[in-house]
Amino acid sequence: MIEAMTRRARSTRTGSAVRALWSLMGPPAFDPAQPTHAAMSYASARRGVAPLADVYLPAGPGPHPSVVLVHGGGFTVGSRRMKPVRFLATELASGGFAVAAIDYRLVFRGGRLIEAVDDVVGAIHWWCGQADAHHLDPAAVHVVGLSAGGTLTMLAAERTAPQVRAYVGVFGLYDFSNLRGGLAQVITRLVTKSGDQAVWRARSPLHGRPIERPVVLLHGTADTLVEVEQARALRDRRAVDGLSTTLLEYPDAEHAFFSHADRPIAQQAMRDLIAALRALA
Repeated sequence: MIEAMTRRARSTRTGSAVRALWSLMGPPAFDPAQPTHAAMSYASARRGVAPLADVYLPAGPGPHPSVVLVHGGGFTVGSRRMKPVRFLATELASGGFAVAAIDYRLVFRGGRLIEAVDDVVGAIHWWCGQADAHHLDPAAVHVVGLSAGGTLTMLAAERTAPQVRAYVGVFGLYDFSNLRGGLAQVITRLVTKSGDQAVWRARSPLHGRPIERPVVLLHGTADTLVEVEQARALRDRRAVDGLSTTLLEYPDAEHAFFSHADRPIAQQAMRDLIAALRALA
């Protein structure tokens, strides 16, 4: 019975991953804004994915609250030009936020999880240094990560907290020890080299050093790729330490719901995200 349940869980997660990837296909169901400044370098060139950012600036003189936007893709695929990233960048800029949508090194394309976190940290430092150039409010910088980007966002917090107002994870993976099966073993070895499960678990946002800045989490209750229990566990752990945490749950929403911009769930979550950021700015 246990083996059968494990097979069903793996099949469900595989199906969810396929649906998430499929949702990225086809034209966007929204009018995407064009970057004000495209393909800006946030670090020196190196092997693998180039350290580039697309900058979207809102109307008005500023100073603008801002967002560093970190894409998803399971640490192996994805880019700053992904459909859900462009949707968020378009809506955030329309809502008065300056946005830096970034690329980072991916597994098999220049690095491992460590390098990906280094890139997110470097991009945040770079963006904070752009305050004068882009009329940013240095006290209102936020980091928003989708899926794997949500994981990286939380992992980058320890090295960027003095510069960041709040961190937002959207259907992110926060507890690495919940990964099972062959894929988990492969990822563990890619991240730790040794494959040590204890080291892997300790690197999880849930089990690492708590983020003292406010955290906002968005998650669908029907997410079978990364279950909502991960977001709930992170919220509960932070509550023990008295740390500011907001969890917004979306009934019947699956993983990658921002890939469907025309659906009510994406529109509601977008409004909620902007409202949460404004409340923190």
